[in-house]
Amino acid sequence: MCASRKILILCDKNSKTSFGRLSLNMRDAFLMAGITAKVLWLVTPEYFKEGNPTGEDFIRASSLKWGFFSYRKKFSDYLSRNPLDIIIWIRPELSFLIPVAKKAQPRARTIVMVHDTFAETLYSHSLKFRLINCFFTRHTKAADTYLFNSRYTSQESDLYFGKPRNPGAVIAHPVNSKSFFRKSGTLSLEEKKQFWEKFGVRGFRGVALNVSLDEPRKNLDTFFKMAELRPDVAFVRVGSLRPDTAKKLEEKKLSNVFHFKNISEETLADFYRNASVFVFPSLLEGFGLPPIEALACGTPPIAARTSAIAENLAEVVPLVFDPENAEEYVRLLDRVFNGEDIVDWEAALKLIERCSMASFSRGLSQFIYTLS
Repeated sequence: MCASRKILILCDKNSKTSFGRLSLNMRDAFLMAGITAKVLWLVTPEYFKEGNPTGEDFIRASSLKWGFFSYRKKFSDYLSRNPLDIIIWIRPELSFLIPVAKKAQPRARTIVMVHDTFAETLYSHSLKFRLINCFFTRHTKAADTYLFNSRYTSQESDLYFGKPRNPGAVIAHPVNSKSFFRKSGTLSLEEKKQFWEKFGVRGFRGVALNVSLDEPRKNLDTFFKMAELRPDVAFVRVGSLRPDTAKKLEEKKLSNVFHFKNISEETLADFYRNASVFVFPSLLEGFGLPPIEALACGTPPIAARTSAIAENLAEVVPLVFDPENAEEYVRLLDRVFNGEDIVDWEAALKLIERCSMASFSRGLSQFIYTLS
């Protein structure tokens, strides 16, 4: 029976990262369906600065690079003590341990969750990523099947990894409704202004929020061009900055751009709720969770009609056809500031439901059932 199956989820990032949170969400989603599941943490000092996860299963290495060698024996020993039915790799970069699993527990089904193929396809010129692909990622092709977060990712994965022997499943990433939800009542402009003043953001008409990594596909240059076009709006971004981006911003001398990093999930949810609008000009996304988190908190997103963003948001909000045209974004921004509700909330609620933990749990349990 599906409920009697024992499932292990492998993750190398702590519970404050997106992959760590997803691993815990996946574990909880299986448990919601009555299926036994646990996370095995691949601990390194880089992502577990506070030490080993208390009360959790883990194996440790000085870095993921050295873990390429030392994790194999430790993982094999772990598997010898813990018979499993299904092992899930939370990301392809950990698939170098698939041969270990197939040797130690040949009957266990191996599943890799593929979020996108950008590391494999966008940076083929980079020695770093060529080495990662050669040593860490390539065994993804040996998995029995895959989990995808979008149809877009599924199609891209088929092109790069090939179709798995067992048909995979597309299951939307879950939004943590315990953190990201719309509070009852409407926050007044004065309440929002007071909130942002606590973070040193004051004297602006409103706030345009962005949550993202700093890498070229995130198209931050367009976000900063929007800030130049609307100096009376605060452009707040959550995420670290590369040195070259920080230098570029310093040269622009944009006094309406603010950056925050390492904030808690609770604070991030408050950022979403108190923003006037969420801006997501990304060129490529395997799923694009932040604009959906913003919607769940009641804030309208403005985004590019690209990749999986279009798949998720095309029926919910107007999308920008030219992702690098800052003028198109600010026209939508102006509509929001002029009081127009650009969100089709009936479609938005359907999207939020599709990204609920209940939907995630149903999708996972149905997928596992097909592997019986």
